[in-house]
Amino acid sequence: MLKVTLTILALLIFPIHASDAISKDRLTSMLAEAEDYLSVKPSKSLKILSTPNDLSLLSESQFFRWHIASIRASLSFNNLSMMENSIKTLITHKSVTEFERKIVPILSSIGIWLRKSSYLKQAKLTLVCALKHDPTEDNKVKLLTSIAIVSRHLNENEYAINAYNIAKSIAESENISSSLATIENNLGVLALENNEVTKAEQHFRSALAQHQKNSNRSGNIVSGINLLQAFLIQNKQLDYQRLSPSITRLTKAFPNASRQGTLFWLNTVFEIRQGVKLNGRVKAQLVKSFDNISDQKLQFSLNKHFADELNISISLANETSQESLPPLWLNQITQCDWQKLKTFKLENFK
Repeated sequence: MLKVTLTILALLIFPIHASDAISKDRLTSMLAEAEDYLSVKPSKSLKILSTPNDLSLLSESQFFRWHIASIRASLSFNNLSMMENSIKTLITHKSVTEFERKIVPILSSIGIWLRKSSYLKQAKLTLVCALKHDPTEDNKVKLLTSIAIVSRHLNENEYAINAYNIAKSIAESENISSSLATIENNLGVLALENNEVTKAEQHFRSALAQHQKNSNRSGNIVSGINLLQAFLIQNKQLDYQRLSPSITRLTKAFPNASRQGTLFWLNTVFEIRQGVKLNGRVKAQLVKSFDNISDQKLQFSLNKHFADELNISISLANETSQESLPPLWLNQITQCDWQKLKTFKLENFK
């Protein structure tokens, strides 16, 4: 009787094993749910992955999946701080087997973070390094797309178009529809910047249709906003009026200040053309919204096409790449031969 009593008492005082089992099951379920929502509702993924949890309960593979999902969710909202935290955490585990297995998505994430932090040259080298690690066809497309985006910011538009075309060829042969939508959108951006507005509109329409088909909310917003800009440049007021409500509704529900700022500019231009008068409050909000736009080339485009119409004067510096040294943690990645990567030629990849 005493032995039974002591056993029950011990279980009451030290219920750690049962608790751990429940916590691990719950974390596993949370991870699966977060991954499921990454494309359709990344805000839910971000909320799940931002909750403090004891990730040591997860397996090595699950631990890496958690942080890679966190990076992807953070990217949707341009949360560079959260992205960097997960990247740095993964790098501290660079000696484990799973780091090698996940080297492509890790390097891809680092490349995107470097680009968004204006370390453009280092971003391109990091993405090329990922491309050298025998990625899947799906990842090849994503990496080539990321390399093209960086090249655009480096004013290497021809290189960017070549990278997109290679990516598009792979995506079409492998039927990777989600990536095809992204490529169409980005080719539209390049066309728009080259003053080929009709061509840009065609790309944006194609991208929007594919993103809608894939239920990709983030892509839907991006391509939708771009298409709205193309409509305004061509003074297609009726087309703008038809598309604007759905894109505005989606954008407002998506906490991304850059996209919301872009849409505020576009909607204000449309309202002016409908006879609405600008007041000082709206002008101040336009300036504030403009500062929230993270893509400087997009800022140039908005300023070029609409600033005079809005009677707003904005001074823009030329886009620059960080010439200072990148974060120290980048040097901890021994899987990349940085000097050799500088000699990479895109035509040799085909």
